[in-house]
Amino acid sequence: MFLSIPANLKYILKSELLKSASILISGTVVAQLISIMLQPFLRRFFSPESFGIYSVYLSLIGIVTVISSLRFDDAIVLPKTDKESANVLSLSLIFNLLFNLLLFFTVTLFGNKIILFLNLPSSFPVRVLYIIPLGAFLYNTYQCLNYWLIRKQKFYSVSVNKLLRRGSEGFSQVGFAFSNLNNGLIYSDIIGQTVNVLTVIFQTFRNGLTFKSVSFTRLKYVFKKYKDFPKFNLVPAFMSTCSFLLPPIFINKFFSSESAGFFDLAKLLLSVPLALVATSFSSVLLQRVSDKFNRRESFIAELKPVIAIVCTISLIEVLTIILFGESLFKFIFGNTWVFSGKISKILVWSFTFNFIVSTFTTIFVSMRRIRTYSLYQLFYFISILCLLFFKSLNFVEFLRIYVIIEVICYVVLTSIIIFIITGYERSLRSDYQ
Repeated sequence: MFLSIPANLKYILKSELLKSASILISGTVVAQLISIMLQPFLRRFFSPESFGIYSVYLSLIGIVTVISSLRFDDAIVLPKTDKESANVLSLSLIFNLLFNLLLFFTVTLFGNKIILFLNLPSSFPVRVLYIIPLGAFLYNTYQCLNYWLIRKQKFYSVSVNKLLRRGSEGFSQVGFAFSNLNNGLIYSDIIGQTVNVLTVIFQTFRNGLTFKSVSFTRLKYVFKKYKDFPKFNLVPAFMSTCSFLLPPIFINKFFSSESAGFFDLAKLLLSVPLALVATSFSSVLLQRVSDKFNRRESFIAELKPVIAIVCTISLIEVLTIILFGESLFKFIFGNTWVFSGKISKILVWSFTFNFIVSTFTTIFVSMRRIRTYSLYQLFYFISILCLLFFKSLNFVEFLRIYVIIEVICYVVLTSIIIFIITGYERSLRSDYQ
């Protein structure tokens, strides 16, 4: 058994998927480190309430972007030809623009009512709500173009774009911190996203993207060909994203913006593995598994090193937070944020399971099992909505219920993924017999 360890390590290091993911991870690590390293500074200039409002803003952006392209962006990597992929990309961008224009008019009409419903402070300016459609449009535009780079396996370009985005955002945050602008965090996000979109446009056109093949006829063709994405994945994906992003909104509404701010910091630190590793692995898995699936080839061997890595990282995170949570937050962010360290000991289990499972959820798209994933997302959404029955609890007890619900949902999702992969591998063995 011990002799097999060097051999397994050698295989892991030679894994093509791991090499591709390492490029993404290295760029993502540097980009995220910019944001993370600024947090001790920013948390001493912006109040928990400011960060609570910022977390609500990011949650709203996340909820909007998941539906603004009607999920056609998920299909950009799937076509066999670049011409067809360019038409899917164009279709995604068109829906993104139309949806966010509609959202802008909605915010214009109902801005004050939205602020009241979200329980935002009375000092919160209505004009900041107008930024939500812009932020959603910019983020989804980047996401669509980024899928083209993933399709072309230009992982270095993806990493560079992430670095430029976080660098410009961080520079802006520092400037707004010194100017004591309350909503500077939100404005910095727009600046970072604008830089991100400009760089990804340059990268995609440099890597073969052209709209010469785009026509109304071809747009109609890809709309019909990939109609399962909006038909079966739009509403469930919306519900799934809401399930992940609603808690900060619930906390802000049921408790306070300050409580949402404490939750935001705990979420930020606990999500580091998710931001640094899971998203990079999942992007590579989307391309690699799609390719293997299209050629009816086994991909189980390529998943093994990824599983080993994410499980090891998860164990390290759990032990670190359980043993040093409150002391860690106090040392890094100051006395104001000790409470975030306390609740992180509760939340760590939810975020650890999320990190592990999220790494592999793109398998549903790669293997054309979006209907199965849709059913799970419905289950997840209903489970999270159950939090509405516990709003009378105190904040800490509310978080405990939230974690229990999350862990149960992730265990169910893990079981589904294992069932799908083992079923596919069995079908391949039967083909060879």
